[in-house]
Amino acid sequence: MRRLFLAITIMMCGLLVTTSVYAQETLRERIARRQNQQQSSEPQLSVRAQIKNQSQTQQIDNAPWIREIYRFLDLNKEKNAALYYPVNPIGSRMNFFTLIFNQFLSGNLDVYKYQLDGTEIFTDEFKQTPKDILDQFEILYKEENGKYIVENVDMPSNEVLGYYIKEAWYFDKNNSVVDVKPLAICPVMFRQDDFGAESTRYPMFWIPYENIRPYAARMPIMTSSLNNASTQTINDFFIKHNFEGEIYKTTNVRDLSLAQQYPDAVQRKKEEKKIEAQLKQFNDSLWVINDSIIATQAVAKANSKGKSKKAETGGSSNNGGSIGTTNRAAVQKEAKSQKSSPARSMRNRKRN
Repeated sequence: MRRLFLAITIMMCGLLVTTSVYAQETLRERIARRQNQQQSSEPQLSVRAQIKNQSQTQQIDNAPWIREIYRFLDLNKEKNAALYYPVNPIGSRMNFFTLIFNQFLSGNLDVYKYQLDGTEIFTDEFKQTPKDILDQFEILYKEENGKYIVENVDMPSNEVLGYYIKEAWYFDKNNSVVDVKPLAICPVMFRQDDFGAESTRYPMFWIPYENIRPYAARMPIMTSSLNNASTQTINDFFIKHNFEGEIYKTTNVRDLSLAQQYPDAVQRKKEEKKIEAQLKQFNDSLWVINDSIIATQAVAKANSKGKSKKAETGGSSNNGGSIGTTNRAAVQKEAKSQKSSPARSMRNRKRN
């Protein structure tokens, strides 16, 4: 009897241990599934979205004029803050870097190594894996079932305070306009060194903008403190050129940045303004003003000069009177010429 009771007791204990272990494994799987869902909370691409993304591609291969510009977007500036907030995800809302990094960890996005000279090369040789980036920038992560999981608190979205962006200004001969196409983007991390008080820039990786565009086109952002409605997407923010970025390089024969060409900061700033003026001048030179518009502007300018001169003399000088007499004579002459113009005879009109 005692042996039977002892055997039943051992069996019950074994059953409880097995149930406990199974429950713990199920809980781990549940936590891992929840974290995967959080990292994949941004909208996934459907076949229709992929086709739409291909149709939105701006073709610049046959453009007769192209100028490639590199800019730095400082997220501390008011116009660029829409890419930084919210720092931590709020429901389905997240900032631009969190969107990029989650898609990268999920395997939906390829990133490429940032070269020492800052150039971007989109080949398999320079493709980066999640482990490469996580180890390089010392980001805490867990590896489960071949996937890399990064907690929201460990996501370095608060340290990414800028972006390098490469854009192409080109002449669209089909529509006869100057357009701008974003080509590539690179998150820039700011970290303080162990022995320095100032932050140092650490460019992370390059991404072809067309690869991130379908996700950016479905992520709404708030662009104004006066209007809290999310009326634009991240893609709208780049396509409409709503950001403020300083030029640090243009594509040139020697492949030199502005800092290398102009070590002096004042001279470098002048060159940056000169490049901005050249882009605007090329766009303005495409349009020829109509002669009637030029004549109207000349008449308006002459009238404004006449009024200012009359105001200086108080309207009592002979010049003011002669100007007024001349203007009245011109008006009367024009009216007389219009009145004396021959009218069409009623006899020659056809009757219906």
